[in-house]
Amino acid sequence: MSIDRTLQTLPSLSTEERARLRANAERLQATGTPQQKTDAARILQAMADQAEADRQSLIDRLGPLPVAQRVAEAFRAHPMTETERKVIQALLDHPGATSEELSRALGWGGKAWHMHFGTMCFNREAYLWPAPPSDRPNKDFYCGILADLTERTPRWSMKPDVAAAFAAMGLAPARPG
Repeated sequence: MSIDRTLQTLPSLSTEERARLRANAERLQATGTPQQKTDAARILQAMADQAEADRQSLIDRLGPLPVAQRVAEAFRAHPMTETERKVIQALLDHPGATSEELSRALGWGGKAWHMHFGTMCFNREAYLWPAPPSDRPNKDFYCGILADLTERTPRWSMKPDVAAAFAAMGLAPARPG
């Protein structure tokens, strides 16, 4: 059986359909006949190529948009969780705070704020803009997509355009009492 038809329909498959196709291809690659293994490898490569094409298309479409529109699009495509809302709000309410201070403001320990904020940015990088390089080799600085970190003393602040975008989405610094 030819897999050419499956490969042709790949661009139009939903996320769920792609997940099922990937699971089946991975299963066949591990346990199938030699022909099934070959076909599964072709499908997995085609899926990787399609994912990259989809990502590049998204970047090309969003690239010229203003920051506020890109932030809105990122959070429309991947709605923020309650935890993400809290980490954003913590930074808006405590500009100039350290990761530890932001974590404490949320009732957490260590640098938990940093981990959650970085993961949130990583999950939306294609909608926003590339993460700047980290000072660690072969790593990107995902928190740096939406926030600035002072170098001399490690203190965080939301990028002004990003803060304005969040304000338009209803997230703004809390007003003192």
